[in-house]
Amino acid sequence: MFLNGTAMAGGADHHLAGGAPCLASTTTAKRYRFHAVGGAYPALEDVGADQGAAVQGEVYELSYEQLRDVLLPGEPAGLELGVIELADGTGSLAMILRRPHPDRPELTDISDLASWRAYRERS
Repeated sequence: MFLNGTAMAGGADHHLAGGAPCLASTTTAKRYRFHAVGGAYPALEDVGADQGAAVQGEVYELSYEQLRDVLLPGEPAGLELGVIELADGTGSLAMILRRPHPDRPELTDISDLASWRAYRERS
C-alpha cells in the first residue's frame, strides 16, 4: 500500500499502518496531480503519463485485515482505494481522489511540492 499523507512514518495517522513494515520510500510515476483537499489531507489524481508529478510516499506491506479493518475506515470520504503506478513501473494500492464527489472541500494543487510533508511545512 502506497501512503502519501498523514499515515506515513511520523504522521498523525501513522498508527493506521499498525506496525506494518515499510518496504520502500519512493515516488509515483509522473502521471498524478497532487492535491490538498480542504487543506486537511492529500489526494492523487491520475492525469496520464508524463502529465503530472512524481509524488513522494512510502510503500507498506499491509495484511488484508489491516487494510480492511483499520486503514480504510480511517480514510476520508473524498478518497477511494485504487491502483497507482510507481516510478519503477510497478503497481501499488493507494488512496486516490474520488470523482465525482459533490461534497468534497476545495482542492489546492500542490503538485509542485509533490510531498505532503513539504506542504504541511509551508502551511
